[in-house]
Amino acid sequence: MNNSLLYKQLENEQAKAFIEKIPENIKDRCKLKKIEKGKLLVLKGNNIENIYIHFQGKMQVKNEFENGFVYSFANIKPIAYIGAMEIMANKKTYSSTLQTTTECIILKMPKSDFKNWINIDQKFTLEVLHFVSKSMYEQSLKTGEVLAYPAICILTNYLINVFENEDKDVVFLEKTREEIGSILGFSVRTINRNLKELKDENLITVNRKGISITKEQFDKLINKLESIK
Repeated sequence: MNNSLLYKQLENEQAKAFIEKIPENIKDRCKLKKIEKGKLLVLKGNNIENIYIHFQGKMQVKNEFENGFVYSFANIKPIAYIGAMEIMANKKTYSSTLQTTTECIILKMPKSDFKNWINIDQKFTLEVLHFVSKSMYEQSLKTGEVLAYPAICILTNYLINVFENEDKDVVFLEKTREEIGSILGFSVRTINRNLKELKDENLITVNRKGISITKEQFDKLINKLESIK
């Protein structure tokens, strides 16, 4: 690991102590990274290739389900092990989507190195089990308190923000369905279904090159959002 600048920016002494205790042969393959606010760290269903240790900032756990709803049910604060629960359960894919709500600093560690470390270090294994158990306990206490948002609501809000940021009479969004899905934390299928709904209501214009929004459509999108909140 070679990023002394980010190390100096760590405000959490616990995080610095964690880095110091990483076995040297594993530390060389780890990387400190800064993640901007609003970025996706992991996406539900993606294969786990790395474990992320969350050192600084805040993240939100989200889950998308077949009914088109996205559930935001937990806020993640340091120190947190992203992907550890799945590894301990012998699963190969992330169970939830995680998105930063502030600028964050994380440590990226290859999955194989993480597994080797917990196999040889009983104290570290207990720390990870404590984190996983505490997270599951807190989640069970909050059952029924989750916030549910229709995907159409989040997509409409995104398109409104795109139009407002451009300050033009007609705004053209040149992003693929995959890119929009990555930004919002949705599957391509969900994006396609909800774009079709907006198109059928003449709230956007969709063609092979992208999505266009007129000022008139923008006003209708605002009305749409207010009606579905």
